[in-house]
Amino acid sequence: MGRTVVVIWTGERNRQQRRLVAEMYSGAAGVPCERAAVIAGGLPGADKASALDDAGLDRSRYLTVSIDAVLARMAAAGLIPEADGLSPLGRAGLVHAEAQYLAKRVGLRALMDGRNLILDISLASWRAAEAWTYALRFADYAVNAVFADIGIDEAVRRSAEARRHGEDQFRQGQGFGGRDIPAEAIWALATPAAAAPRNRIRWAVGARSAGAIGGTVGTGTFPGSAVTAMLVSYREGRLSLDDLTLEFRVRRWPQVPDVCPPELEQARAAIDDPEPYVPGSFDDVVLAYDLGWLSDPDYDVLAAAAGPPEALSASCPASHAPHPATPPIQPPPPASHPRNAPATPTPPASAITLASSS
Repeated sequence: MGRTVVVIWTGERNRQQRRLVAEMYSGAAGVPCERAAVIAGGLPGADKASALDDAGLDRSRYLTVSIDAVLARMAAAGLIPEADGLSPLGRAGLVHAEAQYLAKRVGLRALMDGRNLILDISLASWRAAEAWTYALRFADYAVNAVFADIGIDEAVRRSAEARRHGEDQFRQGQGFGGRDIPAEAIWALATPAAAAPRNRIRWAVGARSAGAIGGTVGTGTFPGSAVTAMLVSYREGRLSLDDLTLEFRVRRWPQVPDVCPPELEQARAAIDDPEPYVPGSFDDVVLAYDLGWLSDPDYDVLAAAAGPPEALSASCPASHAPHPATPPIQPPPPASHPRNAPATPTPPASAITLASSS
């Protein structure tokens, strides 16, 4: 099994992320809240837009969340670190995991409002497929799925062509360049393991939601975790920040799994699935922050509380403290900003690290 480092973002990077999530979600203000979702899967270069059109879907009535869209927003906001004179999207691999995390944050905002949602994804990670299918079900969504078929060689060709086109445009002063998805990573998706998620979500396609079965559609039961209940109590003045901090310090936080399962490690760079959502994890705190329930100082205090006091050291500010289970880490290279990454890369300074296994 591979060992991963899960990062809780803090400080200015977290605030930048929050602004980006808010900007992306504000663009969906006119999208209906009908609790309809479509999972659109396909290899890099697959024409998912045409597949959705062929399925008779009016895409204007949905918020579309994709890793490519998040990366473009990050490039526009200057959130992709400089590296070797490459174009912003030519450096997208440095923030690919962070983009998967931000896609999750935008998607969860939609689920809280019941806003119609298209997940434009690879549908290659069974972890992401299962997590998001369950989240959509318990948020009372009617779920459908579309898969845009394309041969693996054609996917490699189209991906390379899109990169060349983006780089040509960038040299002419337009856009942010072209994303480099290694051909080897795309070829690694031509395995039964990468196709398995399509079967894992079949049970939910067209099925009645949990709310429809229980007669609770639209009653605000999502996400419904103990963490959310505590945050609601804080928001309503029934818990103080000190109370909440104490609860967070003693809580055993469930870990959010890496998007990429071990059997697809060679395909990691080509997997454009959002990070899995885990109810009751720190995901619920981040969602509350994105909803405006927590201020910046509140969030930083709670993020520090999720890493117990004994993890602190004189050289590590409280908001950057590693969890005791995490081995000592070296100062990170300035260009690296992964949230869920193999243990070899080091996490950024503006983060708390928690160790887990894949």
